[in-house]
Amino acid sequence: MKNRASLEAAINTQYSKRFKKFGATPKGVFWVSTERQQTRFDLILQEIKKISSEQIVLDIADIGCGYGSFADYLLRKINGSKFKYEGFDINTDLIKHCRSKFSGSNLRFSVGGSPLSNKDFIIMSGTYNLATTKDVSLWEQYLFGCLSECWACTKSAMIFNLQTSNTKKIASQNIYYAKTSDIIDFCVAKLGPTRITRNASLENDVTFTIVR
Repeated sequence: MKNRASLEAAINTQYSKRFKKFGATPKGVFWVSTERQQTRFDLILQEIKKISSEQIVLDIADIGCGYGSFADYLLRKINGSKFKYEGFDINTDLIKHCRSKFSGSNLRFSVGGSPLSNKDFIIMSGTYNLATTKDVSLWEQYLFGCLSECWACTKSAMIFNLQTSNTKKIASQNIYYAKTSDIIDFCVAKLGPTRITRNASLENDVTFTIVR
């Protein structure tokens, strides 16, 4: 995708400025609140548990890991011996922060937008909500390319969330709203069987799970 480099350069610039201003907080990565963040993580972990009941050690990749909030969440929810986690982000400032904060032998952080090896579960929470273009078709081309790359490394399931609307759009403050049926159509046609999960406290938010 010829525009990918320019989109990601803009993403990097915006997140670096935001993180410098607000630090390791939901606001520092354009999230609304800790409560919404927690609820999204709950939905993701519920989906992982549905699929992984027979697995002993979970191997999880977190794309767009930000300041490591999902790693923190897993450490609170799961015994450290029961999972391996690798966080990925294209922003070097965020990865540098994570590497300085976390020291567990089961935790790794790498610069990039997709795993370098196969993972049981690949998750993205809020990763694609902030667009760096007003061209919704261009942003979806970028989104679908990223999803396809990550799916190629997925062994069990890929789980991600998006803001949704009746019509796809990039709204105020450059927030991307997907049309749920369009995302499902792409995932089913190009990736695998897909289901969605909603939570009443997360208006317009949909979690998508694609299974092998």
